[in-house]
Amino acid sequence: MAKTLASLGTALFLTLAATPVSAASLQVSPVSLEIAAPNSAAIVTLNNPSAKPLKAQMRVFRWSIVNGEEHLEPATDVVASPPIATLQPHTDYTVRVVKLSKQPVAVEETYRLMVDEIPDPSGRVSGTIAMAFRYSIPVFFMPEGPQKADLTWSVSRRGGKVFISAVNSGNRRVRIADLAAADGKGKSVSVAKGLAGYVLARSSKSWVAPRGFQTVSSPLLITAQGDIGPINAQAIPEAAR
Repeated sequence: MAKTLASLGTALFLTLAATPVSAASLQVSPVSLEIAAPNSAAIVTLNNPSAKPLKAQMRVFRWSIVNGEEHLEPATDVVASPPIATLQPHTDYTVRVVKLSKQPVAVEETYRLMVDEIPDPSGRVSGTIAMAFRYSIPVFFMPEGPQKADLTWSVSRRGGKVFISAVNSGNRRVRIADLAAADGKGKSVSVAKGLAGYVLARSSKSWVAPRGFQTVSSPLLITAQGDIGPINAQAIPEAAR
């Protein structure tokens, strides 16, 4: 069953208790994986800097955007090995992410590796909240040859809200940060500060414009920071396309 990215996110597992917090110590690197064809595997390192053993679970989800919303569903063609591990204190542990399918990658394929700490019930201390962090690591299987994103921007009104949308017809994703829009009169608004998300290859993504910014009759100037450089573009009203 598919789940939205927000529902899995960087979740915290909390046991019911009082106010003090006892945090787990799992560390994971790197924070994203790019696997270029013809390679089909990569390594993630888990580290336990604490004085006690801890357990971790690794799962891979196919990551897609459907109707502008990000979805995750359990992957069968990409696996994490091993899927569960016990890390001894002050040690590193290697996890392999492996693509089982031998089908050539034509368009960048996107997954998320979820690494979950598994709380130890015997380690609970009365009057504390045991927290276990989830790491959500983007995994990109890249095609051979040139990879290029190709964004087309638009603006529309749906259900009383103004949406700024980007369609990526290229074969690689774009990571968007500090997204802003300005109208023809020079009025500028911040649509998303910091990380605004990814526009995956052959997908689209939409953002809701802030209240008070309802212009959809003329093009908007879009500015943002992409992972391959600054973005400066026009968002064309959909009715004008």
